[in-house]
Amino acid sequence: MSKVVHIFVEGDADVKFISDYISHIKLAEAKIHGLNGWTDIKNMRTDIARYKDENNDVLVIFDADTSKNKGGFVTRKKQIEDYALPLDDIFLFPDNQNDGALEDLLENIINNKNKPIFDCWERYETCLKECASKKIGKELTTPAKKSKIYGYLEVLVGETEKEKKKIKDPNRDYKKEEHWNLDAKYLNPLKEFLLKYLN
Repeated sequence: MSKVVHIFVEGDADVKFISDYISHIKLAEAKIHGLNGWTDIKNMRTDIARYKDENNDVLVIFDADTSKNKGGFVTRKKQIEDYALPLDDIFLFPDNQNDGALEDLLENIINNKNKPIFDCWERYETCLKECASKKIGKELTTPAKKSKIYGYLEVLVGETEKEKKKIKDPNRDYKKEEHWNLDAKYLNPLKEFLLKYLN
């Protein structure tokens, strides 16, 4: 039986992105498992042990996260390691060294011609913080980065229901060059990580 590389990721968005990226850089196929959040990996102990017994590689690609209660890169890596699972390797978005998430990576690989969309978004966030908050009389919450990526795609696709479905996590086309640059240098850490196992 030939060796299989199993990659555990946090959810649908990660499954689609990793799948598209592996295809784009023409690496060997991997079996990508979407979880219900990173803590779900502890429930995969039996599956992971079976994959390792079959002489397969088992990788984890999760968010490093940034909020105070989630810790960030160092904390998340330790949390995963503390589960003492027989993993071959761990990669944490966005670049395997900084705090962040898949959405931070995605912000850094948009097609450069679309940068004005994010410039507008930054002005929107500034307006919420500096203008709207004062007028309303309370500090407003800045939309999540997931909303920023959703908004980015929403303005680029058409208005029909069929086109709007393309925005949803499992339907996104990360190989669509008008939206994303999968050859961006920002992806080099992820590429090097995958090359070790899928070359």
